[in-house]
Amino acid sequence: MNKITVLISSHSKAFDLWAITDYFLSKYWNDIKIYLGANGEDMQWNYINDGKDISFSKSLLSYLESIDDEYFILMLDDFIILKEVDNSKIEKAFEFIKSKNGVYLRLIPNPKGDIKIDENYSKFDVKKGVPYITSLQMAIWKKEFLIQLLKYDFNPWEFEIKAGKTKKALQNYDKFFVTNCEFINYTHFVEKGKFYPFIKDLQNEKGLNIEINRNFIDMQKIKENKLKVILRNLVPNKYQNKLRKILGKKEL
Repeated sequence: MNKITVLISSHSKAFDLWAITDYFLSKYWNDIKIYLGANGEDMQWNYINDGKDISFSKSLLSYLESIDDEYFILMLDDFIILKEVDNSKIEKAFEFIKSKNGVYLRLIPNPKGDIKIDENYSKFDVKKGVPYITSLQMAIWKKEFLIQLLKYDFNPWEFEIKAGKTKKALQNYDKFFVTNCEFINYTHFVEKGKFYPFIKDLQNEKGLNIEINRNFIDMQKIKENKLKVILRNLVPNKYQNKLRKILGKKEL
């Protein structure tokens, strides 16, 4: 297999995140081909730049023009790798999705799948409208399928919730997969423009030497978010949106 292709979706105003993301990529994930999509002006960086950043979907569409691979990994700019990546495991994931003519294979079970295929992989029950079918957690995408979804011009939050319920997704209902365990260990470190406090610890523990110019998220907010995730995961995927409807909340 050729080098694994990873596309990092970003934008020029997030340039202060790149050194952090790159530090951990260099430390824990070797022998991969990385593209950084970050349209913008007057930025000195080796990245895909087709002009002014317009929207999440339109910019990502422009980045895909530089990707020749049929399948690739999409990664957001605020993800950091926490442990050494086993490329042989990732290569097997590519082999799996290609063998199934899949369109999406999430590399961590967050949320987990609905229909178990084997010890390593499960399928999402797309017809039942389970939440986060097209989550932007790190995943292998089929390029041509992603192009079709991006034409809806969703923002990132709409994409995660709505793209998996589009006509195009329903036409490919049996081609969305997820791993049953973490194939890659990572976390995100920014929420609503603010850093998670653990970035301070990483500076000391990992030798990360960068200047931080953003505010930090309140710890109480982090605890509340974790509790929501724990409670949500107690409810099977197929019932989550039914429950939200009863509670008067929007679908996920």
